[in-house]
Amino acid sequence: MFNFIFTADKESKKPLYEQLYSYVANEIRNNNLIENERMPSKKALAKHLGISVNTVETAYSILAEEGYLRSVPRSGFYVCRIEAPVGGREIEYAEEKAPVKKYKTDFKTNTVDVASFPYATWVKLSKEVLYSNPEYLNAGDVKGDYELRESIAKYLHEFRGVRCSPAQIVVGAGIEYLTMLLTELFDEKSVFALENPGYRKINAILKNNNRRINYIDVDETGLRTDKLKESDSDIVYVTPSHQFPTGAVMSVGRRTELLSWAEEKDGRYIIEDDYNSEFNFSVKPVPAMQGLAVSDRVIYLSTFSRVLAPSIRIAYMVLPKEILKKFNEHFSSYSSTVPRFEQHTLDRFISDGYFSRHLSRVKNIYRKRRDRLMEILGGTDFAITGERAGLHLVAKTPCAKEIIKKAEQNDMKLYDMDDYCMTENKRGNFVIIGYAGASDEDMERLDKFLEEYKH
Repeated sequence: MFNFIFTADKESKKPLYEQLYSYVANEIRNNNLIENERMPSKKALAKHLGISVNTVETAYSILAEEGYLRSVPRSGFYVCRIEAPVGGREIEYAEEKAPVKKYKTDFKTNTVDVASFPYATWVKLSKEVLYSNPEYLNAGDVKGDYELRESIAKYLHEFRGVRCSPAQIVVGAGIEYLTMLLTELFDEKSVFALENPGYRKINAILKNNNRRINYIDVDETGLRTDKLKESDSDIVYVTPSHQFPTGAVMSVGRRTELLSWAEEKDGRYIIEDDYNSEFNFSVKPVPAMQGLAVSDRVIYLSTFSRVLAPSIRIAYMVLPKEILKKFNEHFSSYSSTVPRFEQHTLDRFISDGYFSRHLSRVKNIYRKRRDRLMEILGGTDFAITGERAGLHLVAKTPCAKEIIKKAEQNDMKLYDMDDYCMTENKRGNFVIIGYAGASDEDMERLDKFLEEYKH
């Protein structure tokens, strides 16, 4: 009767009218239905296919709206000419993921103890904020809502010696995002200096923004200021509280040298990434450089991800006067990348005292975990560093490569410091072991694995 072989797919999630629409559209595109050919009436096609007239009517209406058919009053629907694109083809987009091996035991450096997350408190505060403040559905300040910035300023002054006002603070979805914004605020000719070995994500951000980079070696007290002075760098990115990945804590003397370098020339700045500063296991933690600085040359960066959870993307930066002015000029029309409900949940978490109690609790958990790891490594000839702060240890041993390879064969992942070197000059003999997410079972497996390397 009709040139139709349409068969409905009963398993498809697509409505029947949409299936019919797609079929007719494809037939027209493939010239199986030619220009000016009269389509069967809605009633006739419905009877032929055993479907409702409403279904055919809906499909015809969409086809007419999109130009596949034209409606002629009191006559019916006719096929329109559709020019097929030259070389046209259907393209399927599939997400390509590099295969990632999952290990039974993985001593990552970017995990937390998920069991210690304050689920009940966070849910309680979230509900209170959500139900009592519908205005948070509207857009807020690009720098983050004032209440959260005020809580952060108070916290930084009390715990890190940072001197700032809420007006200087910018809240954003992660340190990487804030670093991307910062990069745009410096002159295109500015030369950046990065620690070597160091945090590869920051290196990638700067490269993606076509910035020139100098790689400055790190020793047991942090970035070498003598090497920095020999370079033509304008901005240096450092992790003084717990250098990643060596674990070095920058001495006060080295910090003073770095601050002097910044003050020697206009346009020089220090980006102080104070990640992991909360986890200092020394008797007296070293205060942030921002609080030590005489001039306004330090940009302070930190995040709540390490204390709470990596998926809670709330980081912040404290901007000096000149950089803050540029930020306001460049980004005033932007929107904050952190939902306001999350901002105010965190504000309540800090201001109501939950944050300090949670920090104290997880710090004790991580201290015990660190002590257990040091006990395991203490039975070997490995030289251990990085134990004063942070959430990973570094083991120096001539058989580092062998240990990492054997661990993989035993379904265990340990990390090689060479993977964080920015230049061809490798370190060679260092194993990195993150312990924040390690269970008691993981520790026992590591202890057993290292038996052959013990005294």
